[in-house]
Amino acid sequence: MNTKKYLALFASMAERDELPRDLYDMLLAEIAKNGGMNKRIYSMYLDELERRGMFDTDGAPFDTKNSAKTDGTYKYRSKNPFKKLAHAFWFGTFKFIGWVGGAIVFGVWRVKDRKKLKGIGACITTSNHVGYLDAVLTLRSMGSKRQNIVAAPHNCKHTVGGRILGYAGMLPLPVTVGGARPFNDMLKHVAARKSAIHFYVEKSMWIGYKKPRPYKDGAFFYADMLDIPVVPMLYCFKKPRGLRKLLHMPKAVIKRSDPIYINKELPPRERRTEMCERAQAAAKAMYEEFYGIPLQYLGSETNTRNIVNDNEIIKTEDK
Repeated sequence: MNTKKYLALFASMAERDELPRDLYDMLLAEIAKNGGMNKRIYSMYLDELERRGMFDTDGAPFDTKNSAKTDGTYKYRSKNPFKKLAHAFWFGTFKFIGWVGGAIVFGVWRVKDRKKLKGIGACITTSNHVGYLDAVLTLRSMGSKRQNIVAAPHNCKHTVGGRILGYAGMLPLPVTVGGARPFNDMLKHVAARKSAIHFYVEKSMWIGYKKPRPYKDGAFFYADMLDIPVVPMLYCFKKPRGLRKLLHMPKAVIKRSDPIYINKELPPRERRTEMCERAQAAAKAMYEEFYGIPLQYLGSETNTRNIVNDNEIIKTEDK
């Protein structure tokens, strides 16, 4: 892990009062004692964020230099025939990378629950955000279905790589009110083409974190605006075996829930909140089914021994 980048991240967050001083001091002490950042310290960092309920806090360094300017000037589409050709080429290339990368990097050779997408045209998919390369899981999850991924502007930089990602279907979020109109128009365009539109609804990336975190409701606002269903997904992880264990490579499983449709009987503001709650509940159910344990966060008031049945609690107290 890059010690310099993590020190810069923690320092900038502490300066903006986004990281409590006691946690910042503890991280610095651990890094100094260890001689650098490592996975143990990173795990401790995420545990502390979870314990304090700081689920929006950045979990990893990122570079905002040369980020896409989504203030109304960013071009989501182009009439230039050469750029259209580049778009078609890179869109197909990244689909292939998703298949190969999902299999090799994460061990996802097969995606179950395909029948849950049967008959669905345009939709919004949601998932947890667990690593720099989890976009290959997102691409792999849809199979051959057309897909666009909504991401922060720093993922689509004014560089060759950033332009390629834009050609491949990545849509940077707007940062101003003026940038919202072209972004909304682009979502309407891709929805008309029956594309799946993916949102990482937890906002920030926590590398390797398994529990679903509280969702933001932006994806559900767009589901309501476009009048399309939401398909919740969760990227889960098994203990790697054999060669994957030897090479320290993860073994992921893509879980997918049934589509969630808008309740049009509710007022618009309540629709997206209620839809967000149902998607969050679906993620919780997928987590508990896969790992076989209740979803419980550090620092919660839930009994730390995971005794969830009232009768069991009474029996335990009697003893």
